Amino acid sequence: MDAGLPEGNPASDSSTDALFVSSMLRMERLISVIAIVVSLMLGFKAGWPIALGFLAGAAVAYVNFRWLKSTVKAVADAVTRSGPHASKPSVVVRFLTRFVLIAIAACVIFVSYPVAFHGFLGGLFVPVLAILAEAAYVVYLAIRRGF
Repeated sequence: MDAGLPEGNPASDSSTDALFVSSMLRMERLISVIAIVVSLMLGFKAGWPIALGFLAGAAVAYVNFRWLKSTVKAVADAVTRSGPHASKPSVVVRFLTRFVLIAIAACVIFVSYPVAFHGFLGGLFVPVLAILAEAAYVVYLAIRRGF
């Protein structure tokens, strides 16, 4: 057992939970902000079809991010639950539906308007930027608080 990690400390658990919840909310908001700002910049610089493709990719990525969050929570709840484990087929369906959603959206955009497809692929990476920004912010908070 590591002496540096408090086990079962309610104060530590609540502050960690609060940090996690606030981080998730900031990332969800940041995904929207990045999608809108970059779409506008792309619209003026590269053309509106690419910007709309980027916005569509960011929207799919946002939905994927939300579904992934709820799927991870459902799996964690199922794993940590004591007693007989009931199989949750809805968790598996949600997990696979995320990939189907991305594939359908990509196929529709690629077939109907190939120029927008490049923007769509870029939009899929918006959550990565939001996660990196949140990680930098949490590191900044840790340094500021003297951790």
